[in-house]
Amino acid sequence: MARVSAVNGLTITELIEYAAGTSNHAKFTHFDCETPRSLIAGLAQACCISQDSLAKIDLCAQLPNAPAWWFLPIIHNVPNRSKRSTIPIPSCHACLVDHERNATGPYWKVDWVLALVTICPKHLDFLTQYCHHCLLGLLTVVAHPQHGGLVVRCTSCFKAAALHPIAAPTASPRTQLVASLGQTLVCACRDIDPDPMWLGPIDPAKFLSVIDDLIWFFMDGNLDGGYPLIGRCALATDSEMSGIRRTVWQRPLNLLSVRHREIVAAAVAIALLGSRITERFDPHNRLQTPVSKPDAYPFSSVALSSADLRTRDAITEKIGRWPATLKERALRHLPLGISTALRRPESQPA
Repeated sequence: MARVSAVNGLTITELIEYAAGTSNHAKFTHFDCETPRSLIAGLAQACCISQDSLAKIDLCAQLPNAPAWWFLPIIHNVPNRSKRSTIPIPSCHACLVDHERNATGPYWKVDWVLALVTICPKHLDFLTQYCHHCLLGLLTVVAHPQHGGLVVRCTSCFKAAALHPIAAPTASPRTQLVASLGQTLVCACRDIDPDPMWLGPIDPAKFLSVIDDLIWFFMDGNLDGGYPLIGRCALATDSEMSGIRRTVWQRPLNLLSVRHREIVAAAVAIALLGSRITERFDPHNRLQTPVSKPDAYPFSSVALSSADLRTRDAITEKIGRWPATLKERALRHLPLGISTALRRPESQPA
């Protein structure tokens, strides 16, 4: 929609209104996921593309296994000083620079809309929706004034995307770890078998179920005495954590900033690998505390009151369906009461 709007001098909102045959574009709340068939039909005609081709790029069609709450919220009518449509999806600016250098049309990758994909695996650069120059404007697609091809520019300062990649040999283990997990999550969401490095051979849907459970462990389960466990177990430096309020982690994952989501992704990655992280990354290049004992992470940090039976039952249910290697680590390092409940015959899955 952004590319077609740019070459026709429209905003995305105006294109939607034209395609839908109505000025009330507010009736369409989903543009990239579960797009209404009536809107697909209108857009297909406006964009001179078949309805089937357009339907195939719907996020739910491209990532059939992805839970809906993993998608980042996308708002197309962000106001700006010029008549241009902002694209609020985080992007790798180095990838966009590559498109302009190669004179190819820019596009936002479907991977970038997943909440736990925060680093480009090619350039090892953070994904961001904001301009690297002014740090304020969102990006947009415009026609280049000289050659007419489409390029990416900031809606505030109108500068091109900046190239700030991290050199692969100097990237930290955390950056490499998060980038690798992101690639695996995209494969699983596409219903492709995930890299066995993480949990061995496993069905994509089951792999995503474990990821979902670990996100619950770190955030939604409030396993740190009523607060999200990620506040205690974040794979981050003291300076990074000092500027983060404890209540930030009570927000839904897809509403966190990219930096906060990267912290969660790093925690999930370490929880999956445990001490096997040394098989992939240099063991002498130490990770930040509190990951001094990767096999115990994060299970040894769980703190529950003896009266919190509902949460204990939830933990038992989730861990009971995990693959054997991860489940065994949890049994060894969780508080005694929970691990004992997991060892009972009735807690074993049929």
